[in-house]
Amino acid sequence: MNHRDRAFTLVELLVVITIIGILMAIILPSIAGAQRSAREAQERKQLSDVNTAWKSWAPSHKNSYPIPGLARRQRFDVNGNGVDGSDPFVAGSGREDASWNDHASLLSLCIMEGLITPEQLVSPNEYSDSVYTYNDYRYESLGVADGDDTLKWDPGFSNDLRGDTLGYGHNSYAIMPLAGERRRDQWDRPGNSSFAVIGTRGPADGDASLLNDVDAGGSPQTPSNTAYLMAKPGGWRGILVYADGHSDISEGFYPQGSTYKTIDPNNGSTLQLPDNIFKADVDPIGAYISNTSNLLGSDILLTHTQYGDQGSGGWSTASEINPFDIQFTPIHD
Repeated sequence: MNHRDRAFTLVELLVVITIIGILMAIILPSIAGAQRSAREAQERKQLSDVNTAWKSWAPSHKNSYPIPGLARRQRFDVNGNGVDGSDPFVAGSGREDASWNDHASLLSLCIMEGLITPEQLVSPNEYSDSVYTYNDYRYESLGVADGDDTLKWDPGFSNDLRGDTLGYGHNSYAIMPLAGERRRDQWDRPGNSSFAVIGTRGPADGDASLLNDVDAGGSPQTPSNTAYLMAKPGGWRGILVYADGHSDISEGFYPQGSTYKTIDPNNGSTLQLPDNIFKADVDPIGAYISNTSNLLGSDILLTHTQYGDQGSGGWSTASEINPFDIQFTPIHD
């Protein structure tokens, strides 16, 4: 009997290839969407865990979230004749040293106290080459001499988001500054459900033009890294955790229900305006001697601060007796 092998014809092969192509076109977007959703869920969990850690600190610290300047205070006047260089640093005594209240010190203190881990501070959506997990955190540095004071956390932990000073950073997330009326109302006491205290970072001053590949004049520019975290260039999408502990996904810089108060210059009436979470929209009411008083208001401001010189996002206190009076430059990328 004659026997002939059966083979695919060219038409059949093209049909199979076409079907495979159609299936891939259907499946791949679903896979990409599932991966994106998984990263968003992980980021939301990490942010919520950080806020939960702060809340766990509060009951044993007068209902306040962690404050590095109270963990590492100024010298204590043991003789009652005024503080000078001969006075010692006494744990739990002395005025708050507000110069330590930058975000690097805050987060490093939380790691040292076992409230969070370094891995929880780097977003699964991280896009910047300057930000990565601090894998060599030195827990043994607690109590090590630093001059005539002692260390309370690992000073190697960095919040240098752009890499301007140290060249690297270990935190992806924007946090409210520990200064001014924001701190008084939302950090030193239980906060409200419309005030975000930590979240996905955003561009400087909540300026949407920084998310595009061209500037306002149409000239080419490199978009902020924040354009690639959870959205496409030209838009911003992020997860916010509020002072009461709940979290939400926000499409844009103006979360629903988040407003700030200001005075209408025309008639003196009080206005409630939508709050840009990356911009200092309102001046403080209290007495501050800072040169950057607009940053000490009561509206939402999420940013990065790094202990260091003023020109590179530095953080310093202008007053030894008023820990709310801070001078700093927000860090954005």
